[in-house]
Amino acid sequence: MAKGYIYIMTNPAFDNMVKIGYATDVESRRKQLSTTALPYEYEIYATYETSGNLEDKKLHRLIDNLNPDLRVSANREFFVMSAQDAYELLEAIATISGTKDKLKTVNVVKENKQVVRRPPVNFVKCGIPMGAELIYIEDPSLIVKVVSERKVEYKGEVTSLSGILEKIKGHAMQGPAYFTYKGKLVSEIAEETQWKCE
Repeated sequence: MAKGYIYIMTNPAFDNMVKIGYATDVESRRKQLSTTALPYEYEIYATYETSGNLEDKKLHRLIDNLNPDLRVSANREFFVMSAQDAYELLEAIATISGTKDKLKTVNVVKENKQVVRRPPVNFVKCGIPMGAELIYIEDPSLIVKVVSERKVEYKGEVTSLSGILEKIKGHAMQGPAYFTYKGKLVSEIAEETQWKCE
């Protein structure tokens, strides 16, 4: 069976979010994902060699079982977690299965680029209460309701702000920068509250 790799990739455009997928050639996949729709290219954080095709799906199910709120959208490979947290999941699997030699981190050299990694927006820590309505800046008729610390309800589905934008725009974006609460961007509220403290 041809070997492939579960990969963890990051993109400076997405705060505290990783893409976990599978590819036989991770570098080619990275280049394929790094389209002109994004301001920065994807960066490979780690790879885990596996002999099975699409083994990443098992890891996705494991993450969903541990915390379903971590997946940005049900059918996408984006998870709200740090690259280090994602790596530690793979490291635990590799350690238990005795295949730690198959797990590799990739040293990424960032040229003149300082990226501040932020934790995902937590509505409670931002002072945004359950049931609050958030308004999409590009279409004020699009209103979502806060239903948990990190999730909102949109058209009867519980999802994230970034997940909604991905459906609307067709690619991943930072949702908190496109929704307002009481006239103020959620990302600005997070800067003044949650992120200031963390």
